[in-house]
Amino acid sequence: MILRDERRGRDLVPSAESARFGRAPDLEFPCDPDDDLVSSLHALVRREADGAWWLEDSGSTNGTWLNGRRVGSPERLRTGDRFTLGQRGPAFGVRIPGELARTRPEAAVDPAAPLLRLRRVGGGKDLVGQGREIVIGRAAACTMPLRTVADTIVSKRHALVAIAEDGSATVSDLGSKNGTFVNGGQIGGTVPLALGDRLMLGWQGPLLEVRALGPAVMAEGQGAAFQPEKQPPKTFGGMVQEARGAVGGAGGTGARLFVQSMARQMAHESTPTFRIAVVGGMLVLAAAAVIGYRSVSRRTAESEARLATTEQALATQLRSENAARHQAEEEIAQLRRDLAAARAASVSRAVLDSLATRLRAAEARVAAAAVGAPVADFSRVAADNQAAVGLIVVRFGADSVMGTGFVITPSGYMLTSRHVVQPPDHAGSRAIDVVMADTRAPLGADVVSVSSAADQDVAVLRIRNYRGPAVRRIDWQGAGVSQGAPAALIGFPRGSEIAFDSTGFARTAMFAGIIAKATAQSIQFGGGSVRGSSGSPMFNADGQVIAVHFGGLSDGPVLGFAVPMSRVRNWLPAAARAELQF
Repeated sequence: MILRDERRGRDLVPSAESARFGRAPDLEFPCDPDDDLVSSLHALVRREADGAWWLEDSGSTNGTWLNGRRVGSPERLRTGDRFTLGQRGPAFGVRIPGELARTRPEAAVDPAAPLLRLRRVGGGKDLVGQGREIVIGRAAACTMPLRTVADTIVSKRHALVAIAEDGSATVSDLGSKNGTFVNGGQIGGTVPLALGDRLMLGWQGPLLEVRALGPAVMAEGQGAAFQPEKQPPKTFGGMVQEARGAVGGAGGTGARLFVQSMARQMAHESTPTFRIAVVGGMLVLAAAAVIGYRSVSRRTAESEARLATTEQALATQLRSENAARHQAEEEIAQLRRDLAAARAASVSRAVLDSLATRLRAAEARVAAAAVGAPVADFSRVAADNQAAVGLIVVRFGADSVMGTGFVITPSGYMLTSRHVVQPPDHAGSRAIDVVMADTRAPLGADVVSVSSAADQDVAVLRIRNYRGPAVRRIDWQGAGVSQGAPAALIGFPRGSEIAFDSTGFARTAMFAGIIAKATAQSIQFGGGSVRGSSGSPMFNADGQVIAVHFGGLSDGPVLGFAVPMSRVRNWLPAAARAELQF
C-alpha cells in the first residue's frame, strides 16, 4: 500500500504489518508536533493475513475520517480512499498496487451549509470558513488561518465560531493570550454572534466584521467597505504555511511547488522591508561563502607549505646523516688499507700501533652512532597508540573550539592543552565531547584539573564511561628526550575540517620531525604544527610520550612547542596518580 501525504507532497510506504500516525516522534509516520488537531497516537493502519489493509482510530480526540465519515470501527482501505486525522488535519490518499479505484457517486453541493465570512475593517481580503464549528487563529490547521503582519497578536487557536441548525451563532475564546472582543467588549465565555458584529482578536488586534453568517448575508454598501488592495503583507511564517498548503493541495514535486509559492509570496505579498532584508541576507551569505572559501584556501596553502618545509628539513637531515656515515666508512676503509700497507712494508711498531689505534677509534665511533641512534619506526608508534588519541569538541552555545587529547589511563583520564577547554575568547557554560580515533560516536567528558602555571598549557579531562585503550608508554622522568632526536605528533590538525572520512569515522594524522631544543621547562619540535593539533601527544622514536604539544609559530620556521611530561605529572589528580602508580 502507498499513502500519499497530501500536506507534504510525498509518498509513504508502511514497512511492516502496521504503521501508526500521530504527533509522538517515535511513531512510524509522525505528524507535525505543532498540529494540535492531531493526537499523540491518533490512528493505525494494519495488514491482515489476506493482504487487505484496514484503518482504525486509536481513541483520538478529533477522530479519524474516511471519505468524509468518522471511523467508528476498523474499516478496509481501497485504492482511491482518502482519510484525514481530524476533519481538517493531515490527509492521506490510498493506492494499493494492482487495484483499481472504485467509482464513487458525485457528492452534491449543499447550498445551505453554514458559512462564515469576515471582512477586515482596515482593508484587505475577506476571510471565509465553512462548517458548523469554525476555528480562527494563526495555526495552519485552523478553519480560518490568519497569516499577515496584522495578525501577529493572534494566538495559534484564538476563537471558535459555532453555527447552530437554526442559523444562530455563538463565539467563544479558546484561552487566547490577548483575549477576544465583540463590539468592543471582551468576552469571558460563549456569547451570541450576529450579522454586522465586529470581532477583534486581541486588544488592537485585527478587527473583523461579520458579513455572512449561515444563510444571512450583509449587502454591499452597508458596514465596512471591501478594500482588497489594502491587504496586509504576510509574515514569513504565514508564507511558509501557504507554501505547505500548496504542496499538499497539488501534485508534482513538493520542493518545486514550495519554492515557487514562497517566491511568489515574497515578491507580491511581503513588506518592502522584508524583501530588502531577504536580499541583504542572501548577499551577506554569498559574501561570507566567498570569504570563507578564500580563507580556507589560504590556510590550506599555508599548511601545505609547512608540510613541504618539514619534509625538506627531514630529507636534508637524512642526507647529512648518510653523508657522515659514508665519510666514516671511507675513513675506516682507508685506515685498513694504510695499516695493511704498513705491515707489508715492515714499518716501525710505533707507526703500526698508531694506525691500529686510529682504526679502532673510527670503528668505535661508527658503532656508537649506530647503537645510539634510535630507529624511528613511527608507523609502529602510530599503530600502537592512535586509538588512544581523540578529537575534543568544546561547545559554548552555538560556537565551538576543537583540539586533540590522548588517554593515559584505562579509566579514561585524558591530557590536552588548557586553551582547548578554557579558550581566552570564550566564557560561560560549556559542553565537552570526545570522538576517539577510528570511531564516530561522541563521548561526554569533564574537566578535572587545569594548570595554573602560565608556562604550562595543560588540562586533564575524564571521559565518562570510557572503555578504550590508553597510550602504551609515557616518559614521566624526561630521560627519553635529547636534542636532534626524531619525534612525531599524532592528532587532528584543523579539527573536524579534515578529521572525518567519508564514512564518518575520525582518523588521525601524524607529523614527524626532530627535537629542535629540549630543556626542563619546554620542548621545541622541528616539524608541522597546525591549528587543531593542540593537545597532541609527542612521541620519541622509542614510542614513549615525551610531551603535550600546545602551539607553534605562525610565521618563520616550522617550530612547535610542548610541555614535557615531567612537568605535566604535577597536574594529575590523585585518582589518576594512583592508577598510574606514582
